[in-house]
Amino acid sequence: MLKIGEFSHLARVTIKTLRFYASSGLFQPAYVDPRTGYRLYRVEQLADLQHIRLLRELGCSVADIRKLRSLPVESSEYAERIATIRRRLIVRIAQDERRLSQLDALLSVPHRPEPGSSGSMVEEHRIAPVSVLALRDRVRSLGRSVESMFEATEQRASLYDCRAPLSPFLLFHDMEYRESHVDVEVCVPIAPDSVQACGGRIVAGSDRSACLRYSGSYSQTPPLFERLLDWVDRTGGRIAGPLRERYLVFGANQEGYSLAPEVLARSEADLRTELLIPLAGN
Repeated sequence: MLKIGEFSHLARVTIKTLRFYASSGLFQPAYVDPRTGYRLYRVEQLADLQHIRLLRELGCSVADIRKLRSLPVESSEYAERIATIRRRLIVRIAQDERRLSQLDALLSVPHRPEPGSSGSMVEEHRIAPVSVLALRDRVRSLGRSVESMFEATEQRASLYDCRAPLSPFLLFHDMEYRESHVDVEVCVPIAPDSVQACGGRIVAGSDRSACLRYSGSYSQTPPLFERLLDWVDRTGGRIAGPLRERYLVFGANQEGYSLAPEVLARSEADLRTELLIPLAGN
């Protein structure tokens, strides 16, 4: 039996997410101590939790998931409901494709970067697969919440002594960059041979990605991601995975862990960041 903090680390979700699922009736602890109120989980529940998260990613509502979980997987009603969700997704894709065509029609004059703009900074790079300790949550806003998630994940990597000398990064699972109500996953690189032992995972790479690096304040991120997206659009690219924000030189509290001095920023001006959008095809 695992306490909620231990289980959240293994599941790569926050305690807040587990409590939300419990209050929604989707996923309950294996046991709640009547004296202390501590929630305890079994390792075997991990697969069940990942199934719930998959259904959420596919656009299922809490009510959808609750109904699906009440049905036998082999039943005809379960299959019919999955088929309904699939049709709903097909319709959403068709609507988005229509909106995209309408937007293309409005762009009668192709946009070109102004002379001297940083549009020329966009390059194509291959993204290698990387083993990570990860923690995922939907946060109300970027900033302190994401910082706390990184700190907790760095501390866990230090505890297992599995940290790899690579840059940490943030995944945007909504497939777009925004600063509020965003589904993010913090990723701290670890040694590949430690993935199973410390509950890590492998983040897939990409043969192609649009890449842009910048220095200084993170306030530059929104317009630079827009520039990257504009470049992808003008070159006929298609996004093939979550957007990434990779931290080459960054700030860290280093409470319970330590990092190499060369990756730590002494001031905002020292920050070095890389924005990446995985692309489909060759």
